This record gives sequence, C-alpha cells and structure tokens, in this order.
Amino acid sequence: GDADISSVTMEGEKIKSASKGVKITAVTDNITKTTGNPLISNIFCADPTAVEYEGRLYVYGTNDQQQYEAVGAEGSNTYEHIKSLVMLSTDDMVNWTYHGTIDVGEISPWAIASWAPSVVSRVEEDGKTHFYLYYSNSGWGVGVLTADSPTGPWTDPLGKSIIDGNTKGLDGCKTPFDPGVVIDDEGTGWLSFGGGTPADGNTMHSKIPKIAKLGKDMLSFDSEFVSIDAPYFFEASELNYIDGVYYYTYCTDWQDHKTGWKEYEGVDVPPACSMAYMTTKTPLDADSWECRGPYFYNAGENADGASGLRWANNHTHFIEYKDVNYIIHHTLLLEELMGGKAGFRSMMADYLPMDKATG
Repeated sequence: GDADISSVTMEGEKIKSASKGVKITAVTDNITKTTGNPLISNIFCADPTAVEYEGRLYVYGTNDQQQYEAVGAEGSNTYEHIKSLVMLSTDDMVNWTYHGTIDVGEISPWAIASWAPSVVSRVEEDGKTHFYLYYSNSGWGVGVLTADSPTGPWTDPLGKSIIDGNTKGLDGCKTPFDPGVVIDDEGTGWLSFGGGTPADGNTMHSKIPKIAKLGKDMLSFDSEFVSIDAPYFFEASELNYIDGVYYYTYCTDWQDHKTGWKEYEGVDVPPACSMAYMTTKTPLDADSWECRGPYFYNAGENADGASGLRWANNHTHFIEYKDVNYIIHHTLLLEELMGGKAGFRSMMADYLPMDKATG
C-alpha cells in the first residue's frame, strides 16, 4: 500500500532468515522486521487467503520457506517438501504478527503436501467461531482442517481428503486442487476447485473448474459438482460473496488469449497468466456464470507493458477490511531482491478499487 514502513512481530521461536540484506532486529522475546511489501520479509510464502476475526485480519499461505530450507538457495521451488501453512495477522494492514505455521504433515500424516489454502469462519451452536481451512493436498485433492481459534490448534476432522482424484462425478477435472471456499448470507458454504488443462488443449472452454454446495457440517457435499466455463482457465480457484453475488476468480493459462475472444465482445481479453473472474447469483446453474474478464495482471506485466518484476504464477483473494478493499497475492519480489531465480514466492497486499453495484 502507501505505507513506507511496516513491521512484523514473530511469535514463539526465532526463525531462520531467508532474506539476506533485510534487517532483522530482536525485540524482547520476538523478532521484528521493517519493510513494505511483501507482508513478511524473512519467510517465503504464497497463495494467500484471509478471514477477519475480532477486528483482526488473519492471512494464511503456502509455506514456500519449508521447500527453501529443504533444498537450499541453489534448489528449486517444486513444492514437494511443503507440508505446512503460514499464519499472519494485522489490525491495520501495516503491522503484521507472525503466528507460526500449521504443521499439516503432523496433523494429517496422510497428506501429500499442503498448498494454496482457503479459509472461512462462522459462529455455531456452541457460541464459538469455528474456522474451516481447506488446502491443496498436492494436485491430488483437497484436505480440510478445523479450529475454534484463527491460530489453532488445528485438527483434521475427516482423516482423509474431502475430495480427490478418486471422487466420482468430477467430469474431466483430474487435478481437483486449489480450493476456494465461501459462506453466503444464507449460511450456506460453497467450495470451488480444479486445475490443469484438457488433453485437447482447448482452454477456452475446458470446463475443468468445479463448484459445489457444502453440507451443513462444511465437511461434505450437498450437491453435484457443477462446471464453471471459465475462459482460458488454468488454476488458482477462489470464491467471494458480495451483496448477493458469487465471485469466482482464477488464473488463466500462459498462451496468447486474443485469438477466439470474439464471443466475449465487450469483455476485456485476459493477458497471459493473469487473474480473471466470473460472477453469478445461482452457482449451481452452469449457464448463469458470466465472464467478467481480467482484474489483475501477472507480476511481470502492467498497463504499460513490462513491469520490471519477473513473471510468475499467482493466486489471489480479495477482501474488504475496515471498509477498504484489498487484493492479497504473491510475487517473486523478495527472491529477486536476493538475486535468486528458484521460484520462491512472497505474499503481498494492494488496494483493489471496486464498484459493488456493477461488480
């Protein structure tokens, strides 16, 4: 954002700094850092999601740092060593507290990996706020963790995937990962997921991403899986619900999208590997989803052309916090500043101008 200085407090044990050249200063029993974006400058993390609780915004992300520590600076971020998720929080979008990691590997020893979380909360009959955190179990499926505090302790209520490659009715969705969850005004939970491209390469209408209504327990499904016809879909499903409208966001594939876009006349063409979105008021009506085009460039590109940052994948979520709209996302900025080229990512926040009346 516009703030020149932000700080992050590290709760618990002191952690290794991955960031050469970033000042790390001990403060009492904690560690603090001073910088702007990224949100935290001595831990590589990505794919952010967020939930508000008691005035604080809690952000969770893929723990790229775990891969970095497993393979070293000369290794590559191929994600296979990541079995934990990072937890941060703020009450002003400037000062951030690090709450440690969720050790998915210990909580769910059956899990292959833990990437790209999506979180939601609700007050239940016991009067407590319950948190449901869904994550990519590698590309194989989706796991879910629950807690009654935004920082845990987290438990595994199913002891298995909520959905994976063995689930019936996926209709061409061979990699049912990258979950996006939301609860609407009726109290109904919805889960989107999916990734990859079809065998014939037709990403214009792959219909790979899916959405389904969750059961009352948030741990089962109460509908069939409905395809979302998201043009040039590749990965990074996420959901928002705003004023009666369901927003589905995703990352497009890497090809040139100008060819064949005529059927979406009046809608901007999404650039390669950019974030695009769809909207509907009836999620289970496949024909009701409307293509709204792109809303966020790849880090390597902007309206003027090349941005100066490296190109990379992305995974975004947008939030309204204290009456301001933000987008949380990731870039390779921290790694670039360190001179690295291995694909270790860092979570970021920026303003997201939005007109709710028009979407």
